[in-house]
Amino acid sequence: MSIFRIYVDDAIFYHPNLSKLAITQAQVSEDAENIDSLTLSAPHNHPYIASIRPMASTIVCKKDEEVVFEGRALDDGSDFYNTHTWTCESCLAYLKDTIQPPYSYKGTLKGLLEQFITVHNAAVEAKKQFHLGNITVKDDNDYISYSNSEYSVTMDAIREKLINTHGGYLQVRYSGGMKYLDYLADFNMTSLQTVEFGKNLLDVKITRDHTERATALIPLGAVITETDEDGNEVETDKRVDITSVNAGKNYVCDDDAVAEIGWIWTSEIWEDVTLPGNLLRKASTRMMELSKGITSMELTIIDESDTGADIGDIRARMYVKCLSKPHGIDGTYLCVSRTRDYLNPSGNTITIGASGVTLTSATAKQGQNISALEDDLLGKTAQIEIISGKVDDINASKMYRTELVVEGVSIFRNKGQQSLMRCKVYSWDKDITDTLAAACFIWHRRSNDDAADAEWDASHSGMKTITISTEDVQDNASFFCEVII
Repeated sequence: MSIFRIYVDDAIFYHPNLSKLAITQAQVSEDAENIDSLTLSAPHNHPYIASIRPMASTIVCKKDEEVVFEGRALDDGSDFYNTHTWTCESCLAYLKDTIQPPYSYKGTLKGLLEQFITVHNAAVEAKKQFHLGNITVKDDNDYISYSNSEYSVTMDAIREKLINTHGGYLQVRYSGGMKYLDYLADFNMTSLQTVEFGKNLLDVKITRDHTERATALIPLGAVITETDEDGNEVETDKRVDITSVNAGKNYVCDDDAVAEIGWIWTSEIWEDVTLPGNLLRKASTRMMELSKGITSMELTIIDESDTGADIGDIRARMYVKCLSKPHGIDGTYLCVSRTRDYLNPSGNTITIGASGVTLTSATAKQGQNISALEDDLLGKTAQIEIISGKVDDINASKMYRTELVVEGVSIFRNKGQQSLMRCKVYSWDKDITDTLAAACFIWHRRSNDDAADAEWDASHSGMKTITISTEDVQDNASFFCEVII
């Protein structure tokens, strides 16, 4: 029979055969889409209760020689009986400890993850480092182009630039005494156990979420580029669509779903798709998912490995054969989450996703996906530093001053945002803007592109009010108005 043990900083903290090392709870929650967690409780007389140092100690749970959890405690609490309880997060959370500096990346998808991990490893101690593991998520062109002008947490960067745009799952894997970070399009492990009604299935809870359903989808591909008069490729404000290969329609729909719940529209962006035919195929596949919504099933089970049977565990990130005719369950499903109490296995549960339904963040949370892609398209979180308007060579004795008024946002995060900027001129406290000719107002932009700034300045002279849009900002820019009296 398998033996479950817990180690704190490589020292034994729990062993079922040592009464003095007794604990009261060891519940591991695995989640294919998020960071796993451990709830650990020990009585006040545990001899090593002070050895767990939140955020510092490394806590490892093993079943025989297999690591089923590695991480750190986030807190330390106690109850009326002075039983101590720690909530712990898995080692995947180490990716929240480091920052990715501003970057501009062009290359393969694997290369970007490798860059993120390299920066992470250089900033942390050895126990928090990862080796780059298996990468099975693919990009259609095997080429991506992303940049970020701000500092970002490594985990956030991976989610925003990889998972939210290309889907997939992160997985920590142990091999040869080393810790690998895999980025997988799908999991390839299948449990040897079968969950069956009347055998090891104790309870069933089926949830169907219809809030994510849509019946019509407008797909958009890559930004269309054109060649200017100087022979340079420039981006337009248009994207690849499917009208040329879809009888003039820019959308796909599910007729049966429309008849059932009516027209519910949504739109998604495939940043790297440049051919209308490929875009149509992706949209048709995506439409099948959107029309069904999200279904999950929570099953309370008896894990046969807990009974002493020589059979592998059922774990999150595995496919499991499930049969229950009374509930209409018959198929092999992905175990997206698993709660397992190693001291009281009778309450173990698994959550599975129904076949044909995608439960990843990239599809279930499409709004975040689109937002992230648009951030990349527009040069990330382009920030306008509003500088008070300056007046050159104004007669100081008259105490002229200017005031720059902004109506709208000062930080552009989404495509299509606009702000009005107005320059007011005061003599002492009197507003004299209306008495001045428009020709007195000369606007300037300062960014990293001097030639583009000069062109922008030339087209914004002789205006008291200008409109700044996202297209006017290249990563970072400042604006001011020169008033000549």
